[in-house]
Amino acid sequence: MLIRSIVTLLGVALAAALGTAAYVIASATIPAALIPVSFVTGDYGLYLIAAGVLGLGIGLILLQRRNHTALRLLGALIALVSVLGAVAAFFPQSAAWREADRVGADMSVLNYLTEGLNTGGADDSLAVPYATVDGTPLLLEPMVPTDYVDRPRPAVVWVHGGGFTSGDRGQSPRWREWLRNRGYAVFSVDYRLAPPPRWDQAAADVKCAIGWIRQQARQFSIDPDRVMAAGASAGGNLALLAAYSDDRITPSCPVGDTSVSAVTAFYPPTDLAAGWRDSGDPDYTHQVLTDYLGGPPESVPDRYAAASPLTYVRPGLPPTLLLHGTRDHVVPFDQSRALTEALEGAGVPHTLQPLPYAEHGYDVAWGVWPTQISRHVFAEFLDQSFPVP
Repeated sequence: MLIRSIVTLLGVALAAALGTAAYVIASATIPAALIPVSFVTGDYGLYLIAAGVLGLGIGLILLQRRNHTALRLLGALIALVSVLGAVAAFFPQSAAWREADRVGADMSVLNYLTEGLNTGGADDSLAVPYATVDGTPLLLEPMVPTDYVDRPRPAVVWVHGGGFTSGDRGQSPRWREWLRNRGYAVFSVDYRLAPPPRWDQAAADVKCAIGWIRQQARQFSIDPDRVMAAGASAGGNLALLAAYSDDRITPSCPVGDTSVSAVTAFYPPTDLAAGWRDSGDPDYTHQVLTDYLGGPPESVPDRYAAASPLTYVRPGLPPTLLLHGTRDHVVPFDQSRALTEALEGAGVPHTLQPLPYAEHGYDVAWGVWPTQISRHVFAEFLDQSFPVP
């Protein structure tokens, strides 16, 4: 009796989870509270399919004739919902595999199951100050390959995310390690966070870091003329601003050239006024943009324009790679699509890689299909636009 009760409760829990997942996959819009479910459906669909098979098995057990009629009806419901959930979970998996085939990415089930998370924290023992601005020390962490080379390395300046209000240089350690293993010197930088409003300071700090790194090229054995900016979410916005902006954004410290040779941005906000209107999590988005910019778009439109990479698009910008989940409910995929259209019109070399069904921050899961596709596309972009000599 106890075992049957446990099995029944497990079946009900599985059916509830799978039913919710099916709803999220099938719906064009979802409540903000279900965004974490959208992340799971985009990244961990294989596990949902396995859960659906388990739920179907539990339903069939409960359907046995010796059980009470009510229990058999519950079993039938669990089996039906489990099958629907598994079928729904198959669609993101199929879409990811089709996209991988389109771009020529090799997909590994072993990596999917074993590679863990792309998370970490800042290591103060490795921190190097690159500036002190208004009494605030700004730090970076260098991650330089240790193998010997007979020529300077290219460098990547990595800018962390966190909605302009949180996060630190310790984010995305797997991407930084991946870049280092490909022969790049990687510098993960901090910048001043909001509040108070930092719309005119955060990108200036990133440009300061780029200029400082170029000045210290001999110390780190890097090529000062081969620097790339990269980042995710808010960090992607700031990497694009550092790469695109003219003298309307000046470095926050006295440095020389802050230009870059290429830029890569993961799910970046590119038009902050549109982001205010279109986010699937308006409470979060409105709060962070108010903290960062000092008010809504109608109150400070000039700030929204100044903090949007779309504002600075013009011919001659560096090659750009954008990677963005098509189900991103925090920074909609249209943000990268709009920037891509502007870059196309300006004749700027660019690549937009859509990740089917992927949610904001999909690459926190290092082995899943969207991240595997991203690694392949990122590697091709590096080889073509920013290769290691």
